[in-house]
Amino acid sequence: MAPSKRVRGMSLHHRAWLIVLLPVVTACSAPTPLPLVGTLERDRIELVAEAQEPIVQIPVHEGQQVEAGQVILQLDTTRYRALTDQALAACNQVKARIAGDKATLLDAQKSFKRIEALVNKNVRSPADLDASRAALDGARAGLDADTSALEGAQAALAYARLTLARLTVQAPRAAVVDSLPFHLGERPPAHAVVAVLLATDSAYAQVYVPEPLLTQVRPGLRATIRFDGESRTYAGSVRFVSSDAAFTPYYALNDRDRSRLAYLAKVYLDEGNLGELPTGAPVSVDFPALHQQAR
Repeated sequence: MAPSKRVRGMSLHHRAWLIVLLPVVTACSAPTPLPLVGTLERDRIELVAEAQEPIVQIPVHEGQQVEAGQVILQLDTTRYRALTDQALAACNQVKARIAGDKATLLDAQKSFKRIEALVNKNVRSPADLDASRAALDGARAGLDADTSALEGAQAALAYARLTLARLTVQAPRAAVVDSLPFHLGERPPAHAVVAVLLATDSAYAQVYVPEPLLTQVRPGLRATIRFDGESRTYAGSVRFVSSDAAFTPYYALNDRDRSRLAYLAKVYLDEGNLGELPTGAPVSVDFPALHQQAR
C-alpha cells in the first residue's frame, strides 16, 4: 500500500477532519451578538371622537409638544349641550314627582292609621281598612317607581355630561402631536381616531433578541443605550420580552435554524423625557452583566 500523502506535515486524513471541525471552532469563537441594534420608540396614544360632531377648533399642530390636559381638538358641543339640558330637565321633573309621592305616602299612612283605629272601634268597616291599605301600597309603589326613574334619569344626565366633556379632546399626558388626520370643519365618525400622540414622559429602545440570548435577556436586566451621533450613554432596563418569535414559530425549525429566531424586547430608559431625540432614532443596546458572565 502506497504511503499517504502529507500536506505540510499533516496527512490527508487529518486534513479532512480539520475541514470538518473548522465550522464548529468558528461557531464557538463567533463574536457575541451584542450590542443589539434597534430604534427609539414612545408610547403611541390614539385619541378618538366621542360622537360624530363637526370639528370647530384645532389649537395645536403636528410636531408640537403638549402637556397633560392641553386641548388638542374641539368638537361642536351644540347638540350635546341640548341633550344635557334635556336630561337635567327630566331629572328635575322626576324629583318633583318624588316630592309629590312622598306627600301622598305620608297622607296615606295617616289615613290608614286613622281608619284602622276607627275599625277597631267598630266605627268603620273592614272594607274601608282594605281600601286604605290598598291606597297606602299604591303610594309606596309610586314612590319606588319614581325613585327608580330618578336613578335612570341621573344616569342619562351623567352620560350626557361625560359625552359633552369628551367633545373637548385633551392630551392625557405629556406628548408630541404625531398626527391630526382630520381638518377643521370635518365631521369624523364616532370613535374615529382624531389625533395620535407620542408620549414624551417615557421612552424605550425596541430591539430584537436572538434566540441564543433569550434565556439571559429577561425583564429587570440592566442595559446601556447609545444613540447614533451621541457621545453619552443612557441607562435603562428590560421591561418586556415577547414569548413569541418575530417570524416562524420555533417548533417548525431545526436546532440550527432555531438559533436565528429573534424576539421583540423593550428596554425602557431611566431618563424618560428625551424630547430632543426623534422617535425612530437608531440605537444600540448592550447588557454589561452578560459580558461579565462570559468571562
